[in-house]
Amino acid sequence: MRIVNYNILDGGVGRADPLGEVIQAQKADVVVLVEADEDEVIDRLAKRFKMDRIVAPGHGHRLAILSRWAIRETINHSLIHPDAPRSCCEAVICLQNGTELPVIGLHLHPGARESDEKTRQQEMACVMRITHDYRSQNRPHLLVGDLNSNSPVQQIDPSRCQSSTRQAWQDNGGDLPRRVVQNLLEHGYIDTLECVRPDQARTLATFTTHKPGQRVDFIFSYAIDPSKIVDAWVEQDRLATYASDHYPVGAEIHV
Repeated sequence: MRIVNYNILDGGVGRADPLGEVIQAQKADVVVLVEADEDEVIDRLAKRFKMDRIVAPGHGHRLAILSRWAIRETINHSLIHPDAPRSCCEAVICLQNGTELPVIGLHLHPGARESDEKTRQQEMACVMRITHDYRSQNRPHLLVGDLNSNSPVQQIDPSRCQSSTRQAWQDNGGDLPRRVVQNLLEHGYIDTLECVRPDQARTLATFTTHKPGQRVDFIFSYAIDPSKIVDAWVEQDRLATYASDHYPVGAEIHV
């Protein structure tokens, strides 16, 4: 399967066709759309790609999961758990080989200051409770989304970040928080990009498209043999630069 994670910026109003072109180029089977706030845009994309879909309201933004295979079950955790992330939606997808794969889409609290990372840590504590049974059963699943946090392996040049991030860098004493992603790795999740393209995991950015200084968009796998992760990427072509303020990320996983 090929899965794509894409923050489409405030619903993607007026940008459905460019967003569709970017997504089509990824040849995706499953697409997680962050800030999927406009029904017209999501309807247009789902019809274009002939995909099943779920749209989940969150705290401020919505999240959508599109799949060319049937979605058997969905849970909008943001509406159930008061300490859940701003968006946290789970879809159990029926793959073509007959197996089922839970995909959990996430959109965490924004901001680059230490106080923002502490809020994200609280949100991720909820996510860890949500996924506890999957992990205890060693059941394969994916965590996908805009985490608004940074990888511990990334080489960040603050001069390439937007002004608010540069200010936060100074306020933090010369770094950006990385504990949320580090905690996921310590729990056994695999950063798919780092797994297959470690050099790119250290150097490529997903945000912003015009000041690309941070990689905050991820596809994490759990209980999937790393050899089954055959590719991962950040799509940085010219159209993606103008379609949203985030670059999409993708992974190809043999499950």
